[in-house]
Amino acid sequence: MDEKTLIENVYNRGRDSDLPTMLNFQNGSLGTRANFTLVEDTKGRNPRKRALVVAGENVYIGDLQGTQEYDTYICIRNKSTNKATIVPMQQALLSNNIYEKLDTQPTLPMLSKELATKKLLKEFGGRKTSRYLANSEQMMVNVDVMRKDLDETVQSSVRNEGDDEADDTLPEVDTNNAAYLASIVPKCDKAATKVSEVYDVADVVPQTLLDRLDEEAKSVYGTSLENLPIESDYLRECIKRIQEKEITSKTDFLHIKLIIYMDALQSLIALRKRQMKRVELSRITEKVENDVRHRFADPNVARSCTRTTFSTEKALTHFIVLALLISEKHEVDVNVLSRILRTSKQRIITYAHIVNARPKSRSDVISLRLPSTVPALKVSRRFQRKK
Repeated sequence: MDEKTLIENVYNRGRDSDLPTMLNFQNGSLGTRANFTLVEDTKGRNPRKRALVVAGENVYIGDLQGTQEYDTYICIRNKSTNKATIVPMQQALLSNNIYEKLDTQPTLPMLSKELATKKLLKEFGGRKTSRYLANSEQMMVNVDVMRKDLDETVQSSVRNEGDDEADDTLPEVDTNNAAYLASIVPKCDKAATKVSEVYDVADVVPQTLLDRLDEEAKSVYGTSLENLPIESDYLRECIKRIQEKEITSKTDFLHIKLIIYMDALQSLIALRKRQMKRVELSRITEKVENDVRHRFADPNVARSCTRTTFSTEKALTHFIVLALLISEKHEVDVNVLSRILRTSKQRIITYAHIVNARPKSRSDVISLRLPSTVPALKVSRRFQRKK
């Protein structure tokens, strides 16, 4: 039969300063040596006793937890003699002093989503982002800046309109010139059995470029429409539909990357200058800008980054294909494309025919078709490269 423990001593509760104190550390435990002090505040109306622990640079403070209903004791047993001693004790829950400092500090006002986005873009964005934000802030406080930019744009358009009138005409390239058509049209799978398989995104926009646009896509997704440096209401509406989705997918972010590329193509189509080297085609990223300058420059011109009718034709076909790819049903309204690209409906329909897109019956909507079902262009429609 086990021996019963004999209680040898029972200490009476004396002064609190002489009692052992059990310390419980909030959110963790003490992992180093420390100095313990008992502090008593007798000046206030409600005097209280506090435990203070200093461990290196950290200070832990907590009130002694006591009650008038009962006292707390611990029993200390000696295993060798099987004798126990009952000792009164007190307890304290300690927390780092930094929490009290945070409680006494005034609460900082929360930034709105718009201001927070601007602040993040300003601190971590690239050169183009910083320049865009600076221009936006200047335009918000000075209306004359916007008026001046509009006046310069109108004057530049009028000044260059005479030089490039022929650019808005239909291209004149012989339909039998398969090599030329292949140079302005994205690669497609002529044996495709599904509409979704006709075009591979990587054949329209280089995969290496798409892989480098992750940060830009996230930035566009998190920016309000009012602050997006995209002028096209059609592209802004496409982004809005993605932002309003409850759950976004990888495909949605891929479509945002394609929209960024389409914005640069739209700038190229509207461009009146022959040289693209120093022209800003994208206000979002230079990555897209540089790619468009080199891929859509006329290869038959000695000077690099030169825009000709070839560049406009190639940009039109690629823009139409991308508009079909970002659509859920691979459809797009001809009237919308005609308005944003400032091109006639007939011209849009002609280039859509080249990329295997045909108008729906009794509708202005063009839809992507299987190449095997698209009839050849009429012989009367002649295309010829301008020298």
